This record gives sequence, structure tokens and C-alpha cells, in this order.
Amino acid sequence: MARKKATPLDPLVATPAVREAAQALIQAVQDEAAERALTPKAYAKALKEVERLRGRPLLFPLIAGGVGRGARVWLADGTMKLDFIGGIGVYGLGHGDTDLLEHAVVASAQDAVFQGHLMPGPEYLRLSRALLRHAGPHLKHVWLSVSGVDANENALKMLLQKRAPADHIIVFERSFHGRTITMAELTDRPGFREGLPLRGNVHFVPFHDPDNPQSLQRSLEILDMHLKRYAGRVAGMAFELVQGEGGCHPAPREFFVALMERCREANVAVWVDEVQTFARTGELFAFRTLELDDYVDRVTAGKVLQGSATLYRRDFNPRPGLVAGTYAGSTVGMAIGARIIERLGEDGYLGPEGRIAVLGRRIQKRFESLARRLPKAVGPQTGVGAMQSFVPFDGSPDLAKAVLDTCIEEGLLLLAAGSNPSKIRMLPPVNTTDEELESGFAMLEKALRRVADEKELPC
Repeated sequence: MARKKATPLDPLVATPAVREAAQALIQAVQDEAAERALTPKAYAKALKEVERLRGRPLLFPLIAGGVGRGARVWLADGTMKLDFIGGIGVYGLGHGDTDLLEHAVVASAQDAVFQGHLMPGPEYLRLSRALLRHAGPHLKHVWLSVSGVDANENALKMLLQKRAPADHIIVFERSFHGRTITMAELTDRPGFREGLPLRGNVHFVPFHDPDNPQSLQRSLEILDMHLKRYAGRVAGMAFELVQGEGGCHPAPREFFVALMERCREANVAVWVDEVQTFARTGELFAFRTLELDDYVDRVTAGKVLQGSATLYRRDFNPRPGLVAGTYAGSTVGMAIGARIIERLGEDGYLGPEGRIAVLGRRIQKRFESLARRLPKAVGPQTGVGAMQSFVPFDGSPDLAKAVLDTCIEEGLLLLAAGSNPSKIRMLPPVNTTDEELESGFAMLEKALRRVADEKELPC
């Protein structure tokens, strides 16, 4: 059979000579980076300089050294940490993945570092196609952007235009949708919008509460109250199917179906925010994991995508001029985003028995085992797939911070989430190995025992 002729839209990395050159460059960079560890004094000085330049210290006193493998990252001082937070979920396939690095090197050597909507390159098309292939039968269009909040802003503008003059939005309690002025108002964290002006057109509905048998009824009643009070003025409702910043809270399909059907009846657009859930719940999109395709008008994605995107039904296609912007994303980001989507589909990550779902079950089993050994230190655990969290001790912010700081000392990177109670969030690479999980939970157990001893707490 004759070999298919290559076109400008085919990935250059498939060319043997190009891949060989990329591999040589990657090896040279890694070899050199491994020799550049800072002394403790120089590392401390670099951290102080970062603090001075930023005007405040880093959340964690860490500077990466440019070399990593899997869930492990080497810092600029030559020490290694086990990274179970991955830039708040960005590093979906971990550190130093050879295949992704090869694609990144080749993409970085092409015509432009960043691509815009005015004249996009092959990576723009490749990523757009990949996203829509996984988005189900109803979402027909995609608009690429740089950050998750960009995608959310575009989604909000589109639904407001289509539902004008309606201009009210309904969101969940404990929601997080971004840090622009508008998205801060849609986020249920007052501290994140201190000093910012509020328009007063955002209304909250309780999220699913597994401990309350009347949770769904309560949420429906409050949704109905908003729909009645602002009849004809509610443009859309934003859904996080697993709350990330709120504490990795999932909810059953029937909870979302009931609320989405009510939105449909009231001509309220359904917008699903998957900036964090993207590629972490078992399918590429959580709304497909929960079989909610028929209800969703638009969905936003980010983080693991290495950029962001807004996908939407044909009837929500905006009029010219509403969404634009100089940048669609970096050439490297789009190439890697497309490659990650391909890998997840080709390498058995998706589906109820895929590697993401299996990883989630393995994490939950380890939490159950840890809770049996440390029943006072490991509180309620929630999550799905590669999004997991637990309540440390009594869930106070001070104790959660003490656990996180001690985890860093033990060699494990995690992150806080939620409030009342505070939780510790885990967003590991979806290809985390059993050995890495075992090491991570051993570090977590040591940290919990140390905090218990230092605070004189039962564990």
C-alpha cells in the first residue's frame, strides 16, 4: 500500500529525522539541567527574589529545576518532590513525558510561538477537531483561548447575548469560576472579591449534600425561588459537576438532571464549567461521564488541555465581534493539548474501566486504609477519578495548612480546597503509578502523624 503523502496539517514529529533531532535536544537539555542544582544559600536567595518581585511570597517555597519524571519533580536545589497537585491539575501526564516533550520541541520550532484567531496554524485545527470528537452529538463549535477564565468569560458573553435582555446568572454555593471581576462574582468565596464592585445579578443554589436526604428538594426549591423572583431575567446557570476549589465535591446524575430540566423549562441556558474536571473523571468531559449530553448548551475546558476552550451548540454561536482576542493559545500548548487528547483515547484512559477510573478507585482504597489506621486524622473523603480530597483532623484552616507544610517537608505536594471544613486536595497525573501512589500515601501518613504529635492531637 502506498504511503499517504504528508500534508502541512500532519504533525511534524511523525517525521523520523525531526523526532531524532527533538530527542537529541531533549536529552541535552535534561543533562545540562541536572548539573545546575543551586546551593541551599543560592536557592534561598532565589526564593527571596521571587518574593520581592511578586510583592508576596510563593504559596509554597518551591522553584522547579526543569527535570522531572512522572509524578516526581526535581527542584532547583536538586531535591525531589512527589507532585500530586500538578500546577492545580495542569500536568495531566506528569513531568518529563518523553512523547509530550518531543511534540513540544517540534511545535516550538515552527512559524510562531503563539497563534491567534486571525491566522491560525495546523495545531489550532488539530486541537479543535480533537475536542469536538469527544464532545458528543450536540456541541458543534469550539472557540480556543488561553486560560480557563477566558473560556468562562466567552461562555458567559455568548449565553448573555443569546438570552438578552436577561442578565442574571445562577451558580452553586462553594462554586469557583475564575478571578476576573465578573468570574469573581460568580465564585462563592467572598475573600476572592474583596474590594471589587458587585452587580448583584448572581444568585446561589445549594450544591448536593450527601448527608441530607432532602438535598435535591432543597436545591430545587431555591432554584425555583430565583426563577420566580427574577422571571424572564435569568440567562443561564453554571454547573461545576465536581467542585474543585470548593473541595472536590461530586454529585449524582439525578441531581444535575433535575436542575437542568428545570432550567430547560424556564429557558435558562445550561453552562458546564469543566476547567478542572476536564480529563479527570473517566471521560474527557465530566458531562459525558454523567450522560448529560442532552442538557448541555455549552461547556468550558482548561488546565489539562494546556490552554482553554469554549464548546457550544449551533444555536449559541455568537454574532461577529462578541468573542475575539489576539491569542488563541501557544503553538506548544495547542500541540500538546491535542496530543494529550489523542493519548487518553489511544492508551486506555477513558471509560468506566479506563485508567483514570481505576486510578480513582485505587486512591479511594488507600484513603480507606489510611482512615482505619488514623481515624482522627483522616476525615470524610470525596472525589472522583483523578480529583480527590479529604478533611484533615477537624477541618480547621490552621490544621490543614500544618498538614500541607509538613507534607512538603516529607516530599509530597498537595493543596488546600474548600472551607468549613477545609480540605486537602489531590490532583495527581492520570498516569500515576502504584509505586508513586504508595510513596505518596506513606509521606502523607508520616505528615499526619507528625502534626498530631506536634499539636498533641489524637490520630
